[in-house]
Amino acid sequence: MQELAIVKQENIQTIVSAAPKAYQDNKLSCDNCNRAGQAILEAIQAQGGMTDELDQQAAQYIEKARKTVKKMNERRSPVTKLFDDIRKEFTVMENAIDPTKADTIPYKLQQFRNQYAAKKRAEEEERRRKEYERQQIEQARSRMKQDIEDDFKQQFQSLVNRDCNALSAIDSAVTLDNYEASFAQVKDYSTELPADFLYNLHTLIRIPAGITVDEIRKAEIETKERLAKQFKEQYEFEIDSTKQYIIDRLPSKKTNLERMAQASAEEAARIKAEMEARQRKEAEEQEAERRRKEEEEQQKAEMARQQAEMESLFGQQAVVSSGYQPKVKVAQKINLLNPEGIMPILSMWWSKEGCHLSVEELTKMFKKQITFCEKLAKEGTYISDENVEYVEDVKAK
Repeated sequence: MQELAIVKQENIQTIVSAAPKAYQDNKLSCDNCNRAGQAILEAIQAQGGMTDELDQQAAQYIEKARKTVKKMNERRSPVTKLFDDIRKEFTVMENAIDPTKADTIPYKLQQFRNQYAAKKRAEEEERRRKEYERQQIEQARSRMKQDIEDDFKQQFQSLVNRDCNALSAIDSAVTLDNYEASFAQVKDYSTELPADFLYNLHTLIRIPAGITVDEIRKAEIETKERLAKQFKEQYEFEIDSTKQYIIDRLPSKKTNLERMAQASAEEAARIKAEMEARQRKEAEEQEAERRRKEEEEQQKAEMARQQAEMESLFGQQAVVSSGYQPKVKVAQKINLLNPEGIMPILSMWWSKEGCHLSVEELTKMFKKQITFCEKLAKEGTYISDENVEYVEDVKAK
């Protein structure tokens, strides 16, 4: 294995022997140059400014300073070159395995890792997206089933209200002439749920996205089968309760009608008014009770809906990563599609940060652009803006 250049004996001897002398010679040259220059500065200060003679002395001194710097550089160059070579050797070894340097093995491996991480992340994002869509459809399906049940219950309640109102209408139309027929009509009114109600029962809800018509029809059948017994029992109870309520009061109503028929016109009007007032009150009480029951059913339905949504929310499995996933750091990098794209970038930077920087900071940051514009000024092209001025920079040769 070839010995590294930095450990060669001649290199060590050069550093040991040449470095002290070069340092002492350069220090002496520096001190002498500063003393000579200081004398000229003091002369200028004593005169209160520059004179032609002092300007010539300063010019000669500056030229000698340049030559001294050159000579000092020549003295120390062999030593500093060796140090530079040593630093370069160390740097070369470091750069050879630096993952940030192009073409190194770690860099190439990092590129493979980046590509693989991007591929795995894309696959995971796609899996998450599909799982999210599946969960959304499941939630929509659960809401759809609850909506169908709510809709069926509303249609059923409308049927009950219609038939109860029909019985109330018979009751309201009772007279002495039709009393027996009305009594029989109420008594014989069927308490059995109409046979065609369940057959013709179909949902009126809007079909959610992602749900097929076949799923709707299947959910309808399942819901009707589940609610059929409840509807039949509830219909029988509601109609029978209304019938019994009317039948219990019909004899009293008949007595009042007979009293009205035998009473004077004034007394008949009074009895009629009392009957109508009592009927209105009873009707209002019945209606209030009916509304209370409907509100209870609505509240139960809403609670069932909320419970189903909560169970759906918490019952879903967390969308977790499947298998090995390399650790990644994701950053948003800007890719300019054309040169004009730099303008909105500068605009955003200026509005968020640039406008708060000092002139000195901006001048340092945009030195290249400022220098370019200064070169154009030599050709007669100037910037015309109230925030920019041109000043002459005079240097003696």
